[in-house]
Amino acid sequence: MKNAQWIVFGEDWGRHPSSTQHLMKCMSNHHQVYWINSIGLRRPRLRDGKRIIEKFKQLKHATSNDFNQGEAQSEMEAQPLGILAPVAIPWPGSYIAYVLNRLLLTYQTRAMLAKYKIKDEVPRILWLSLPTARCVVGSLEEDMVVYYAGDDFSALNGVDHKQVSFEENELVKKADVIFAASENIASQLPQNKTYLLPHGVDLNHFSSVCERPDNYPQSDLVVGYYGSVTNWLDFELIKFLAQSRPDVTFLIIGRIETTECDVFECNNIIHLSDMPHDQLIQYAANWQVSLIPFVDNEQIRACNPLKLREYLAIGHPILSTQYPAVMPFRDCIYVANDKHEMLEQLNLALVLPNKELEKLKNRSRKMVESATWQARCELVTTLLAEKLAIKNSM
Repeated sequence: MKNAQWIVFGEDWGRHPSSTQHLMKCMSNHHQVYWINSIGLRRPRLRDGKRIIEKFKQLKHATSNDFNQGEAQSEMEAQPLGILAPVAIPWPGSYIAYVLNRLLLTYQTRAMLAKYKIKDEVPRILWLSLPTARCVVGSLEEDMVVYYAGDDFSALNGVDHKQVSFEENELVKKADVIFAASENIASQLPQNKTYLLPHGVDLNHFSSVCERPDNYPQSDLVVGYYGSVTNWLDFELIKFLAQSRPDVTFLIIGRIETTECDVFECNNIIHLSDMPHDQLIQYAANWQVSLIPFVDNEQIRACNPLKLREYLAIGHPILSTQYPAVMPFRDCIYVANDKHEMLEQLNLALVLPNKELEKLKNRSRKMVESATWQARCELVTTLLAEKLAIKNSM
C-alpha cells in the first residue's frame, strides 16, 4: 500500500508516547494521516477537574495538554496533517451517548477532512485504538476498519471496565483487521482476523551516546527507570533495593499518578518529572542499569511496554521483574521473581566487566534490530493491502 488515508481515533496527541503515535508518525512520511483525540474510557468524576480543563483547552489547540510540556514536539517532527480535539460525550456503554457521538464525531471529522485537498483516489483506513470510538464505524466512508488492541482494557486502571468491555466486543465484531500488542491480548480476540503487532523502537535514537544533562545525579552508580509512576510499579521492591544499596542512586523519571508512593523518602532515590520522550535518552544513556520494577497483576501480564525495546536498544544491563513480555528477551535481561533475587541480580549487573558489558550491548541491540517502527509500519501496510485487495474482489 503505497499511499492511503488514515483516520485515527486514539489518545490525545502528544500526551504520552503511545505505540499508535509512533506508528502514525512513521506513516505520515508517505501517507495522509488525520488524528482525532480521545473521547474517554470512563465517565467524568468529581476529581477530574484538571483533566476537564485540559480538554477544554484542547478545543482551541488540539495538542494543548500538560504531558507534552507545552510545545515540546519539534516542528520538524513528523506528525498528522490534521489533529482534532473533538466535542463528544465521555459516557461509554450509553446508547444515547453512542448515537450523539456518532453524529458529533462524524460531522467534526468530515469538517476536518474537507480542509485538505486529496489529489488522488486512495484507500481510507479507519484506525481505532480506543473501543469508545467504535460509534464512527460505517459513517466515514472507510474502506477498512482496523482495531489496534494495545491494552487489556478489562484490567486497565482508570477505565469503566464493564462498559468499555461492551464497546470493545462490539468493535471486535465490526473490525476487518485487529492488531494486538501482545500475545496475551491476541489470545483473547478472534484468531481469524487478529495479528500480533508488538511495539517497535527508534533504534538509532535509543542507541545514541549523550553527555550527562546538568541535573543528572552526581553519582557513578545509577539505576534508572522512566515512565509513569503509578500503581503498576512495585514501590516496596524499589525501596528495598535502595535501602540495600545505599551506594547506588536510583533515578526515576516520570509523572507521579498515585498517592501511594513513599519511595522518595529514601535519600538515594531521585525523582525527575515527566519530559519529552526524545529527551529521555540523555539520562538513560548515562545510567548503569535500566530498571523495570513492575508488580504482578492482570494489566502487567497483558502489557508489552515500549520501554522494554528502548532499554534493549540502549544496551545497558536491564533488571526486571518477571512478566510474559520480558521472557523472549531473557538472554539479555536480569529477570527476578522476588526482591532478594532482584538484589542478587542487581549486584551482578553492577560489577560486569567492560568486555562483558560490550557483549551484552551488542546482543541486546541485535534483539531489536528488526523491530524498528519503520518495520512495524511496513508489516501493517503490507497486510492491509492484501486484505483490502481480497475485500474489493468479493
